[in-house]
Amino acid sequence: MADFANGWLYEAGIGETRAMRLENGELIQIRIERTDDRARAGAVVEAKFTRQWVSGKSGIVTLPDGQEALLQPLPKGLTEGSTVRVEIVRAAMTERGGQDKRAKARLADADGSLNDGPDLLAEINASGLPVKQVHAHDEDVFARHGWHEAVEQAETGRIDFEGGSLLVSLTPAMTLFDVDGTLAPFELAKRAAKEIALALVRFDISGNIGVDFPTLQAKAERAAVTAIFDEYMTANCERTAINGFGFMQVVSRKLRPSVPEIMQGNRSVNAALQLLRQAERDRGTGAMRLQVHPAVANKMESVPLEELARRTGRPVEIEARGEISIDGGSTG
Repeated sequence: MADFANGWLYEAGIGETRAMRLENGELIQIRIERTDDRARAGAVVEAKFTRQWVSGKSGIVTLPDGQEALLQPLPKGLTEGSTVRVEIVRAAMTERGGQDKRAKARLADADGSLNDGPDLLAEINASGLPVKQVHAHDEDVFARHGWHEAVEQAETGRIDFEGGSLLVSLTPAMTLFDVDGTLAPFELAKRAAKEIALALVRFDISGNIGVDFPTLQAKAERAAVTAIFDEYMTANCERTAINGFGFMQVVSRKLRPSVPEIMQGNRSVNAALQLLRQAERDRGTGAMRLQVHPAVANKMESVPLEELARRTGRPVEIEARGEISIDGGSTG
C-alpha cells in the first residue's frame, strides 16, 4: 500500500462506502455513498405518473420503492396512473435540517434496459484510474492521507488556508463560499481562488455555486483571480466573471449530493457511522460494547450492528448514555 500514490482508495464500510483519490500521494478528492434505498443517478426504472407539478411542464412520478421523483420535461398525453420508464438524472437529497429533496428524472427510452445505476465502486472503476480496496484489518491509509481532516471540513463547512478561510454554506438554491481573512483584498482573493477550485473537486461539489470574494475594483485584478481559479479547477464547469461586488457564479451538472451535503444532513448519522468504522478496527476480543448518545443509538439500526458482529466475529451490545456527547461515542 505504501507505493500506491495515484488512483482511488476504496473502503466498503458498514452503512456507507468511501473513496479517496490520490495524486502523487496527496488527497485530491473524497466520495461518500450512504447505504440507503434511494435511486442512484443513471438508474432506469418503471414509474407511475402520480400528478402534475407545473402544468404541462413537470410532474411527480412514484418509483417502484414508493419514493417520488420530479419528471421534467413532462411528456404530452401522459395521464395520471399510467406507467412510464424514466432515468434518474439527479439522486434524491436531504437538505441541511433534514428536509428531503426529490430525485429528478427524465423520460427514458421505452426499449432500454432497466438498471439500478452505477454505485460508487462502479463509478470510480469507470474513471480509468487504478482502484485499490482497503480493509479494516489493514493499516488505516484513509486516516494517513487526511480523510478525517477532509471530512471535518465538509461537516463544519470551514476550510482554513494560510492568511484566510472559506465558509461553505448550503442553501436550497446553491452552495455558497464566503472568503474571509486579514490579507489585503487582492492577495486574499488570489489565495482563495486556488482553495475554492481545489475544494470543489475535493468535496464533489456541483450544481449552482456562488463565491463571495473581497471586493476588487480593478478589472485586471478580478481577471487575475479568475485565471488562478481556472488553473486549479479540474472539473467540468462554467463560470461567470467576478463582478464589481466580488461575486462569481460557477455552474456544473449535478448528479448527486456533495460531500458537505451528505455530512451536514444529520450529525447523529455521521457519529453512528464513524463509530462503526472505529469499532470495525477494534482489535479486542469478547463482547463489544458501544457507548453512545441516545440520538446516535437510535441511528444504529439492527442491520449495521449485525454486520459489525459478522465482520468482527464478536457479539455487539449498545448502551445509550445521556451524558455522552453526540460525537463522543466509544467502543469497549
